[in-house]
Amino acid sequence: MKALVLTAGEGQRLRPLTTNRSKSMLMIAGRPVLQYIIDSLIENDIRDIVIVVGHGREELIDHFQMGGDFGVRIRYMIQHQQKGVEHAILTAREELEGEEEFLLVNGDVLVEPEMVSRTLSTHKTLGGAVTMLVTLVSNPEQFGTVKLGPNGIVEKLVEKGGPDRYVSNYAVAGVSVFNTEVLPLLEKHGAMELAFEEYIKSGNQVSATVWEKEWAEFTWPWDILDANKIVMDRLLKGKGSYIAESADVHPSVVIEGSVYIDEGSIIRPNTTLRGPIYIGKNVYVGNNSLIRDYSSLCDGVRIGYAVEMRNSMVFERVNIGRMTYLADSIIGADTCIEAGAQLWNWRPGLEPLYLKQENEKVQVPLRKFGVIVGDNVVIGVNASIYPATRIGEDSMISAGCVVEEDIPPQSNVTLKQKLVVSKRKDLKSCD
Repeated sequence: MKALVLTAGEGQRLRPLTTNRSKSMLMIAGRPVLQYIIDSLIENDIRDIVIVVGHGREELIDHFQMGGDFGVRIRYMIQHQQKGVEHAILTAREELEGEEEFLLVNGDVLVEPEMVSRTLSTHKTLGGAVTMLVTLVSNPEQFGTVKLGPNGIVEKLVEKGGPDRYVSNYAVAGVSVFNTEVLPLLEKHGAMELAFEEYIKSGNQVSATVWEKEWAEFTWPWDILDANKIVMDRLLKGKGSYIAESADVHPSVVIEGSVYIDEGSIIRPNTTLRGPIYIGKNVYVGNNSLIRDYSSLCDGVRIGYAVEMRNSMVFERVNIGRMTYLADSIIGADTCIEAGAQLWNWRPGLEPLYLKQENEKVQVPLRKFGVIVGDNVVIGVNASIYPATRIGEDSMISAGCVVEEDIPPQSNVTLKQKLVVSKRKDLKSCD
């Protein structure tokens, strides 16, 4: 069976992290999302993969190439304009010719091997021409949803579209088996919902299996933190710590809980690592730092003296200066955060946090949520960034700035102040 993986979406709500990269290339515990998908396919003996690429395809293709280094065969189809899932599937139609059925995987979902195996086994058991994985969610208006009848039979599918556009709390979870006879209906209607409506009315069976475990789809920045937690628990929970032989961990380093430290990393004296945490290859953590609670440092990150980091994800080659604090934040690649910067994750009184998205404000579903920083940003000495703030890629925040609003890409943010020098009138003797 071939797998068709859809990775062409632009990920507007995840910007600036997806300005130049595909959602499938977001780093989760040091690896791209697509790597988890490929590993899950391999564990189910699926090695023939077609990937529909679009936005950010250059980095993705350069990383995975033809799949030989990953034990699979990959072919790419380019969706030049992002016109939805239906158009993406039809873009790969020529690669599916001659196939009776194929596995469809959304590239913006954290896929576990069991998600694939359960979908395949249900498809085989129940018969049906289409079988999809679904999961219960508390916010169905943000997903495509299905109405289930007896024995897991899908009676109706409704695509995402707002508060009045869902039929249940069962969301489509991003893994499905499709019979290729559905493709002409997709071409005819141009909409999955209409194609399924005709398909079901014609007497064809569409089945579903329910995924009751943790699940993450990458729609909002906090979904990245959720996915990181899922992966960290899978990697470390109940398995103890892993420290590579070539890692240099000073004897005075305190390790609490499970940690993963990859090759060539250096952890300096008197630092505390409070797991679960992930530290990639060739990472440097300076003296007296505190790295804790699901923090993830990708390859080549450098952390200065007395830095505190909590539940934050730091992409490749980021430099973080001494005495900096960041929590519940996501930092894009090649960024420099200079000494004493503070990336806040809460407001006084724990007031609700809101993220701006185009012309609307979306409430963050977390009590605490930090800063989203794009690639190649410089945050100056002692700068402070308010929670739920986006800093666009290639921007520079000057020393001492207090940033309370989103910063567009390629911005130069400076602090204007007036220095007032006057004669003292209250001079007193120090004796």
